[in-house]
Amino acid sequence: MDKISIGSNTYEAKLRRTGSEFKLTIGEDNYEGEFSRKNNGMVQLFMEDNRLIGFSERNGNEIYVHINGINYFIKRESGTVKDTSFEEESDDTVLSPITGKLLDKKVKNGDSIKKGEVVVILEAMKMEHRLKAPRDGTLSKLTSAEIGGQIKEGELMFELEEE
Repeated sequence: MDKISIGSNTYEAKLRRTGSEFKLTIGEDNYEGEFSRKNNGMVQLFMEDNRLIGFSERNGNEIYVHINGINYFIKRESGTVKDTSFEEESDDTVLSPITGKLLDKKVKNGDSIKKGEVVVILEAMKMEHRLKAPRDGTLSKLTSAEIGGQIKEGELMFELEEE
């Protein structure tokens, strides 16, 4: 579960991103939309029929967003960085933690995988980043990027079927 702070109030939240789409759940309220990143940390959000422009900055598991005069602080407690591997320990979607090159896909769509099994290997700055399965399950979606292709931070790497 993530935490989102708005002013002095903190809420339990769940933020899921797939490509340029996002879903944010705060308590019983659900928000969906699309986003795009622009130069210098600028971000553009489309929610319902509204277009919002603001700024965002990421620092590890923390995301700072400023939109319409309001500061939002999101702390991702679901992802952890250990040594040279990245593990997403929640949900069924694993996103790229870095911008880099796709070195290998160890499985294919429809394969059964075990928790901790390496699914995708990325490279950035001569370091390998092994993305592992957060739980046992069946791979429902694997990145369409070709081996050797460029991957952007936050891009969908793989997704497990719903339980």
